Amino acid sequence: MSKLSSLPDLIQDEIQKASGWLGFERFMAMALYAPGLGYYSGARSPFGPAGDFVTAPAISPWYGHCVARQIIQVLDAIGSDTVLEFGAGDGRLASQILRHAQAVKRPIHYQILELSAGLIKQQQDRIKLEMPALEPQVSWLERLPAAGFRGVMLAHEVLDAMPVRLFVHRCVQQREVQWYERGLSLKAQAQANPATGPDERTCGAQVGHGLPPWQFADRLCDPSWSVRLEALKSSCQQQWQEDWPDGMLIEWHEQAQAWIRSLAGLLEQGLLLLVDYGFPAHEYYLPQREQGTLMTHREHRAGTDVLAGPGQQDLSVHVDFTAIARVALQSGMSLSGYCSQARFLMNTGLLDIAAQWAQTQGHWGSRQAVAALAGVQKLLSEAEMGELFKFMALGRGLENLDLIGFRQGDRSGRLGLEPC
Repeated sequence: MSKLSSLPDLIQDEIQKASGWLGFERFMAMALYAPGLGYYSGARSPFGPAGDFVTAPAISPWYGHCVARQIIQVLDAIGSDTVLEFGAGDGRLASQILRHAQAVKRPIHYQILELSAGLIKQQQDRIKLEMPALEPQVSWLERLPAAGFRGVMLAHEVLDAMPVRLFVHRCVQQREVQWYERGLSLKAQAQANPATGPDERTCGAQVGHGLPPWQFADRLCDPSWSVRLEALKSSCQQQWQEDWPDGMLIEWHEQAQAWIRSLAGLLEQGLLLLVDYGFPAHEYYLPQREQGTLMTHREHRAGTDVLAGPGQQDLSVHVDFTAIARVALQSGMSLSGYCSQARFLMNTGLLDIAAQWAQTQGHWGSRQAVAALAGVQKLLSEAEMGELFKFMALGRGLENLDLIGFRQGDRSGRLGLEPC
């Protein structure tokens, strides 16, 4: 067979190899991470004004200083100097953390585990340009460290880019429920000869100019999955009584949960600090959110056409923080804190940093001052990033440590962590 030269060709081939039906989780993984072709593994950087989105460290340099304060508190408590960041983006957050550590004379050995060769180069260039004296303290890993890790692990907007499985809640006669898993089939194949038999349901436009040659296809679930999904619904309905409507889309974060388990097995003492946008389960799976949270980002615009342009647009989902916390607890970690981004940043002194900086400025109305304070407002505002983004601290061996980032406004009790 000739070598496949494009991501669409690769996806079509994968669908055919899978007997005509490919789970969405596999499609999302290819669209984002196919070597040299996926969104995060290609040559183009997705970050910044010329990319598709802007992250919090680009909005204010003080953001990383606040994160650094929490990291240093934990490192000091356990006598470690090791920080491991997963998926460090353009390296901006790492640079800010190192800058604060240098200012307070706290040595840090900063490790980065990054899948994209292009982003590694971007991170290395930024560290070399902004923190040349600290360049020897930064290293890049090719794989997860061995068990026995002591320090702080940091995952900033990593979970939202992990592939998910999609399930569809169908109401049939006499209130009977059937569960389908959503995947992809080739349009011509789906019309002529559905690969999964009479239980498959297909949806999507016909093949046409500029349209992808695949469409969504729903396949009847294995009974074991139906049991798990019904348990999720029952757990959520302890908070609200409505049933899920016909066609309700459920995102199951299987890979994210497996990743948390693997990190729990590596962490001997320290903290896993997660930062992402998302909700507790009873908010995540509200009946009103029947289309789920799966979305695209391209040229700073959000969209919902997730099947188009694989490798050319970001695909992401919100995080079910209840599921993440439950897996961590089952794996021997402790939930050390969960709060909004606004509360974490205020707890770690963002307003104090901004006020001290403002006092050094000769003119509060300068363009620089206005831009700096506007960045703070965007990070804290409920209408911007302050409420949607959450910080979660998962620890081991930190039972007596009062984490500064979660001293006020902790919402751990809202996660509903009683067993399903």
